[in-house]
Amino acid sequence: GVGVGRVENRQRRMMEDGTTQIVPDHSSKNGYQLVPTSTDKRALEEFYDECNGVRWSVQKNWGVGEPCANGWHGVVCVGSRVTELWMNLNNVACWGKFNLTALSRLDELRYLDLSDNLFSGEIPSELFQMKKLQSLVLSSNRLTGTLSPEFGTLTSLRHLDLSANGLSGALPPEFSGMKSLEVLYLGEAGLENRNNFGGRIPVEWADLKNLRRLSLSGNNLITGKFPPWLGTLSNLEELTLSGCSLTGALPTSIGTLRHLRLLDLSGNKLVGLLPEGVSSLTKLKHLKLHGNKLTGHVLGTLPLTLRNLETLDLGGNRLTGGVPSSFSAFGKLEYLDLSRNKLTGPVPKSLKHVTSLRTVLLHENQFTGPVPGWLFVNLPSLMHLYLDNNLLTGKLPGAEIAGAALLKELHLGNNRFVGAIPAGIFDAPRLASLRLRGNKLTGSIPHEIGRAVELARLDLSHNSLTGTIPASIANATELAEVRLSHNKLEGPLPSRSLRELPMLRELHVNNNLLVGSVPAWLAQHECLRHVDLSNNKLSGLIPQALWDELLDDGDGGFGAVPKLPARHDRYANEESRVVSLGKNPFFCPIADWARDELQATCVFAEVLAIDPSFGPRSGGTEIVVTGTNFP
Repeated sequence: GVGVGRVENRQRRMMEDGTTQIVPDHSSKNGYQLVPTSTDKRALEEFYDECNGVRWSVQKNWGVGEPCANGWHGVVCVGSRVTELWMNLNNVACWGKFNLTALSRLDELRYLDLSDNLFSGEIPSELFQMKKLQSLVLSSNRLTGTLSPEFGTLTSLRHLDLSANGLSGALPPEFSGMKSLEVLYLGEAGLENRNNFGGRIPVEWADLKNLRRLSLSGNNLITGKFPPWLGTLSNLEELTLSGCSLTGALPTSIGTLRHLRLLDLSGNKLVGLLPEGVSSLTKLKHLKLHGNKLTGHVLGTLPLTLRNLETLDLGGNRLTGGVPSSFSAFGKLEYLDLSRNKLTGPVPKSLKHVTSLRTVLLHENQFTGPVPGWLFVNLPSLMHLYLDNNLLTGKLPGAEIAGAALLKELHLGNNRFVGAIPAGIFDAPRLASLRLRGNKLTGSIPHEIGRAVELARLDLSHNSLTGTIPASIANATELAEVRLSHNKLEGPLPSRSLRELPMLRELHVNNNLLVGSVPAWLAQHECLRHVDLSNNKLSGLIPQALWDELLDDGDGGFGAVPKLPARHDRYANEESRVVSLGKNPFFCPIADWARDELQATCVFAEVLAIDPSFGPRSGGTEIVVTGTNFP
């Protein structure tokens, strides 16, 4: 632990009166002295012992004197009484299962935060003795079981967070007894666990009139339509019911939630259009309806009163039509997702006036026409632009893209763009991801690619690019993924340049016209996990360095492609490499391991002519042999 912790084997014993502790004292004649102690201290010491205190991440001053006087880590007092305990993210795990026996004796405790620890088992019944609790946070643990109806007896509770555990079962109607409740979080997925409540959201919860924040997200066993009675919770500021399998249309009563700032109903089965009541949500900042079954011209009915919107997510629905010119009224919008719909027309000009936009996701629609240059000029904060999988045409506006000072992601794949790749694209100073795959681009890869010093992902595959892979690619030192497959690239692999990319994880140059030999460093690079050189014109011998005959193959035998070496984030031989060399004219014969593990193919030499074809068998005669597939 960090800080000063009580020695693990410290001898302690209480007198029969329960208020006096016998502690070692080498200055006294008998070696002990009697020390008055508080009931709160005894409760905390018991919690420390029962919940493996010696292994906590921070245990500063625990066991030293009185908790209030000596500042025990996480303990807050009023006078000499403990009123708050903050132990979040502290590696706390009780022996066996979650235990609140000791803490339930802290009869002045108001705030208890045990989130992000290692508690397991069911929520103990001792919790419901803690009647003065105002805030209880147990999120991101490993709690299981169902929710007790006794929660309704905690009438002082204002904040209850049980999110990201493994709780299940029905939602108790008795929660309605927590009349003071302002925050109720029962959803959200953690790194390991998520709750899985089911059934209908109890109508009795309509009595929680003080509720300001409600989240049930991720509980996909919840059934029924969107509860119209939620409109009676007029103090709601945040309502998150994403991934709850709700059906039907949004009721008009949603318009009574006039304090609402966040409405997240994504990942449900909602249908229809937005109700007229949405126009009353003038304080709304974040509207997330992604992944439902909304249909029709929803954008045309989006109320202009929602001028405070910063996030609008309508992706993954069944919206049709275009984006209306009135869209320019949403001048505070920063995040816009209209992807995965059936929207048509050109890239909407109305976005030209929404200068606060940072993220624009319009992929997987049916937009037509060119990519307008004003996207990169009039939107100075633009960082992420996704226009993949549309019907866009024309040439790319390289000069305008070069001036996009904050642009990080430019995804224009699977459209119908023509012409050369503008060199100016690689002058965008913050560009980290460029995807132009699946277009009709021609010409060579600009040598200016070396200017893209922050570029990490490059996908130019499935075009008609020609020429060689420029050696200047070595200057783009952040590159981790390079995808150039299914083009007409020629010449040898720029081995030295690619080897100098320290972050390179994936290299895909298959289905081109590359010639030359396979470099041995492919199995020696520190990060390279996946290499595909198949369907080219590579020849010569396959390097023996691509095979380690002593390496465990994982099936009880030996022999494998060399695995990744040790690094700060992994052990040696922990991660495998994949190397594909299929359909190249390597010289026969090739080793079995090359054929089986690298999918390598080969061709035999064919003699077409010998000149001269006759003469003396010995002497100084020079013989010229011509043919194909010689090494």
